[in-house]
Amino acid sequence: MGEFTGKIVVVTGGSKGIGESIVRRFCEAGAHCVIVSRHLDECQALADELKAAGMTASAFACDVSKVAQIKNLVADTVKQFGRIDVLVNSAGVVRRKYAVEYTEEDWDFIMDINLKGAYFCSVEVGKQMIQQKSGAIVSLASLQNHINTKRSSIYGCSKAGIRNFTRGLANEWADYGIRVNCVSPGFIVTPLTENIMDNPAYTDMITSRTPLGRAGKPDEVADAVLFLASSKASYITGADLCIDGGWTAS
Repeated sequence: MGEFTGKIVVVTGGSKGIGESIVRRFCEAGAHCVIVSRHLDECQALADELKAAGMTASAFACDVSKVAQIKNLVADTVKQFGRIDVLVNSAGVVRRKYAVEYTEEDWDFIMDINLKGAYFCSVEVGKQMIQQKSGAIVSLASLQNHINTKRSSIYGCSKAGIRNFTRGLANEWADYGIRVNCVSPGFIVTPLTENIMDNPAYTDMITSRTPLGRAGKPDEVADAVLFLASSKASYITGADLCIDGGWTAS
């Protein structure tokens, strides 16, 4: 994957969980990663660790639910590096409740970060990629846009929206050499899921319903994202790659 040497890769939600693994994979492949989240201290700590290991990264604080902050992220990145080669939309949140318990504030919180944030990050970065006539965007959807388990109905809506706008942008931007794809991870062990992974009912459900018999690892998602952003996936756009241990095939 030496093709990423010198490439500028923006990863939202890049300071922890799947996003952190994605950042590490791209940096190992030679890219400069702009690590983005609402928590600048976490982003900076990861950037410092990567630089100490001989890689290159920088930190940026951005709340992707705020379009003005997204615009600043893109403008500052282009001003500093001159281009953006890859965008990975990894920022995401979840609140697990039964549908009758959700509030309007829950809807706004989840949808603003997961769907609105991913869409407008893609649009603002896409404007730069259109000028460049090149680029790759990979967004994290979810198994929950193919199925919808209990206590995740709003989360599932937000991730289904990602799958849909991925197709729309792939169609609109193909003429500019921009590829837009998404991945749909199944149950992956991360800080976002650790509370349910401690629940035997959930772990039994995951192992019994997943043909590979286990939850996934963040690196297994990161490897797929790296592939979709690479020239090895040059004829892939508008796709949704399930990384779910076979759940959707069972």
